[in-house]
This record gives sequence, C-alpha cells and structure tokens, in this order.
Amino acid sequence: MKNNNKPHQRLLSQLTKSALSFNSVPTDLALWQQFLSVINRSYHADTESRQLLERSLEVSSEEMHSLYEELKDESEQRISAIQKSEEKMRFMANMSHEIRTPIHGILGSLDVVKETDLDERQKLFIDTAHVSCEGMLEIINNILDYSKISADRLELEITEFSLHELVDEVTTIMAMTDKNKPVEVLSYVASNIPDLVRGDSSRIRQMLINLIGNGLKFTDNGEVYTRIEKRFENNKEVTLRFEIRDTGIGIPKNMQKNVFNSFVQVDASITRRYGGTGLGLTIVKEFAELMGGEVGVESIPDKGSLFWFEITLPKVMKPLGKDKQTTLEGLSVLIVDDMNANREIFSEYLSSWGAIPEAVSSGQQALETMVDAYSKGTSYDLVLLDWFMPRMDGLTLAKQINTDPRFNDTPIVLLSSYTIAQEKLDRAGVQYALTKPIRSSVLKNMLTWVVNKSEEEDSAVARSHKIKGQKEANHQPTILLAEDNEVNALIAKTMLEDEGLVIEHVVDGKKVVEEVKKKRYTLILMDIHMPDVDGYVATKLIRKWEKENNIERIPIIAMTANALKGDREKCLDMGMDDYLAKPVSRDKLLEKVKIWMKKVQKEKEACPV
Repeated sequence: MKNNNKPHQRLLSQLTKSALSFNSVPTDLALWQQFLSVINRSYHADTESRQLLERSLEVSSEEMHSLYEELKDESEQRISAIQKSEEKMRFMANMSHEIRTPIHGILGSLDVVKETDLDERQKLFIDTAHVSCEGMLEIINNILDYSKISADRLELEITEFSLHELVDEVTTIMAMTDKNKPVEVLSYVASNIPDLVRGDSSRIRQMLINLIGNGLKFTDNGEVYTRIEKRFENNKEVTLRFEIRDTGIGIPKNMQKNVFNSFVQVDASITRRYGGTGLGLTIVKEFAELMGGEVGVESIPDKGSLFWFEITLPKVMKPLGKDKQTTLEGLSVLIVDDMNANREIFSEYLSSWGAIPEAVSSGQQALETMVDAYSKGTSYDLVLLDWFMPRMDGLTLAKQINTDPRFNDTPIVLLSSYTIAQEKLDRAGVQYALTKPIRSSVLKNMLTWVVNKSEEEDSAVARSHKIKGQKEANHQPTILLAEDNEVNALIAKTMLEDEGLVIEHVVDGKKVVEEVKKKRYTLILMDIHMPDVDGYVATKLIRKWEKENNIERIPIIAMTANALKGDREKCLDMGMDDYLAKPVSRDKLLEKVKIWMKKVQKEKEACPV
C-alpha cells in the first residue's frame, strides 16, 4: 500500500513545481511544455539514479569477488608457506643431526689424538684440523639460526645463569681458536653486575662468540677485548652494555650502516681473504632485538672496531649468600704487563676484591718501582707478571727479583698464553703460573691460595700444569655409555677412561634397561637415536622401574646430535637430568660428568646406606 502511494506523491510534487494541481490542467502551450519538462527531468533523474545504483552494485559485486579471490589466493599461499616452513624445519633438524654426528666424531678424535705424544709438525696439522672443524660447526650453527629467524621460528629460552661465568667460558674458548696470531683475547665484567640474571644464555653466548670471532678474524696483531658494564639497575632488572673492541682492519664509515645486514662484508676482497658467510653480525642484531635491545658499531679503518649491544635482563631475586672472606683485603699487588688493557682489567678486578693494585708496563719499571717502595720502608705482597714483554720478558724479570735479597720472598704469579715448562719456571724462581685467558674467579682463588700458602694443591686454584694428568687413586664409580655409533662410542670411552673412569658400553636402549636392572651405575650417558629402543623410551622405562621398585634415581645425561629448539626440553621432560649437544668437546664432556658425579657423591655422604 505504501509503495503504491509513491508514484502519486511524485506526480503531486511535479504538479506543484509547475504551479498546477489535480483539479487543474495547463491552460496554454507554455504551461504544458513546462509541465512536461518537469516530468521529463524527473524521469531522467530517476532513471539515472537507478542506473547508477545498478552499476554501483555491479562494481561492488565485482570488487567483492576480486577481494574474495585475492584473500583465497593469499590464504592458500600462507598455508603453503607454513607447510613448506614445517618441511624446511624438519629438513633442517635432520640435516643438523646428520652433520653434527660426523663432526662430533672428527672433533672427538682430534681431542683424543691431541693428548698423545706428537711432534711439532703433527701437532700443527691436528690443531689446524681442529680449528677448521670448529669453524665449520660455527657456520652450520649460523645457517640454522638464520633459517629459524627467516621462518619466524626463533624463540628465547629463559633460564637463570651467571654472566660472569658465561663471559669467562666464552673468552677461554675463543682464546683457543687461533694460537698462530699474536692476538690476546681479554674480558672484563664489572664487579657491580649481579651474579645471577635471567635470560637466554645460549643466545648471549652465541652473540659473544660471533662478535669475538669477528674481531679475531679481522685482527692480525693486538687484542680483542670484551667488556660488560652496567647501564641501569632497579629492584627487578638490569640493563647491560656488551662491548667487543678489536685492533683489526676497521670498517669504512660508509659501510658501517650495512654490516648487520645479511651476507654483507665490506668488499669482495675481504670475503676472499677472510671468508665467512656474512651471517654472524646479522644474527647478533636479530638476537639483540628479540631481547628488546639494540646493537651498534664504531670503527676507524686500520685502527680497529668496537661492536656493542645493550639488553635488559631480569635479576634473580633469591640471595646467593656472601662470598667467603678472603685475605685479598688490603693486599698490595704490583701488576707488570705491557698491554694497557690487561693492566686495566687486573687493576679493576683487584680493586673490587679489596686489594691495592699498582700497574707498570715494563720489567725495568717494575724493578724501579719495587726499589722505590723498599726505600720508603714498604713492599709488595705479590707480583702479577706477564711473560711476553719487550726488552725484558717475565721470566727474566722474575729471575732478577728472586736474586735480589730485598725481594726474593715476594710471591710471583706468572701469566702466559702458553704452557711453560716446569724447568723454566724453576730456573726463574716462579712459584705459580696461570695460562691465559684467565677467569676472574680462577685468578681470585689463585691469589687467595698463594697468600694463604694453601697446601690444597688438588683444588681448583692449583696450577694447570700440575693438575693435568693427575688421576684419583681411589676406586672409580662406573658409567654406562649408550651409543650405537662405533666412532662416537670409541671417542667417549677414550676421553673418559683417560681420566681413570670405568666405562661400560651398550649399543641400544633395550640393553641399557637390562644392564640397569642388573647393576648399579653412577651415571648414564644416553644417546637418543638408537635402534629398536631409542634413548627417550629407555629413559621412561628406567624411571618407571626405579619408581616401582623404590630404587634411587640414576642421573641420565642425554648426549645427542639433536640441537634445535625444544630438543633439550624434550630430553628433560622424558626424565633425563641433563643434556649435551654433539659435537661434544673433551672438556665439556668431562666437566659435565664430574659435576654429576660430585653431586651423586654428596648425596651419598648426606644419606649413607
């Protein structure tokens, strides 16, 4: 009814516009023309409106269809990309395992051979092969990480860790990468940085390794110096600045903004001379930004470079307990080193421990300073002495100090990048020696031990050349090694047996379970990929048997070539206690085994049977 009135209303409107009504008609031609003109315009306007509306609906329909098709295509592409990404990650995981397994065999074999008697030429080739293999492993790690970054699959693994220990470990590792170049690898962690923080320690470790490795690659002489300082701290978190400074070839100003881009090096000649994938700095940048931080670089060509990154980490709120009081408080120490960075580092460490350091840059200066102090009625409690110095080296200086009756009672700690023969130390009168790079904790313990005249030479602070090769005289517990790869089994057995440990070997998970039920082992080293019953299933069966029979839990350490995100967590979730990713170096394996054996021993002492 309402729709039928619309034509009537339109006609009424048109009559009104023509000054007419339903009861009157035009009286002349002009009025008729005006009336018809109004009706004609109204008709055309109405027709055009309908046509415009129809066209708009048609266009909208076409656009909606086009949008639907685009969204459909995009969705299909995204689904395909996700599927390809999953396939790619599975491929990368398999590739990682397949490559790491033979690398583990190579590195392990080299570690074992290095401990045998070798002539200089053999040692050179063994060291070269070891460094080359480590370089290949670094490239593989960077490629794997870059593939995860590109696929948006990289996630942080947050754990508690000691930044001081992490930096010490990385410095020690990197100092061993290239002994053929006269480059010192140094590090300093400010004493006001919290002992424990929370963060992804493995990513931070890799960032430091990439940056220090980058510095070592482009530095032929001088130093690569890592320094960590505090920028900001409150009750919950601390902002840290990591600086890695080298004395290498430097970077031109116009190239500095591009060095963090993927596959970038300064120029083609650099790539040819130094090699590398160009991914190391990119990964540092990605990791830093993933942690909410930033990176930067400052450099002068032919002078060196300074790379830095800043990140904020939550502090661990639980108290660690105070360090035991040491005798370093008020200790007067003379530091003798021709490198300014070393003098700076040791001075800051000693000051933070309450000692009173004084630093000189040469042997002649050291003698003059000691004579001057003696003339004033004072003396130094200890001399911290570098071996390699121009004009007068450390051994020559030590001999002069020990032949002077005014100073021959002064303890001398000699620092060297190389192991020194005991005969040379004895001839120079050097009582104590440490090999660079020197961890702050080791240095502190060594100085404390020296001052206290400790007789505990089997402690962690004893000289490395006296520790090496010592075997415990008491009965050794037994370790069960589960490894189906003959090469890897041989390497692990040799490494552990050289330390006087008793090793029994099985090749599959089923045999592991059978042996555990027959004999009590101190520790199990469990490979994951084994025939019939793998390491995961074997661990679950062992844990079930222990629970059902009220048997004390045996520590199980996973030792596997699976080294991607989530592999460690999966091992722990399956009931394992710790995790080692292949390739495993001799030092890492022995360190992990000793930690768990000490833990087992402490538990036995606390709860004797």
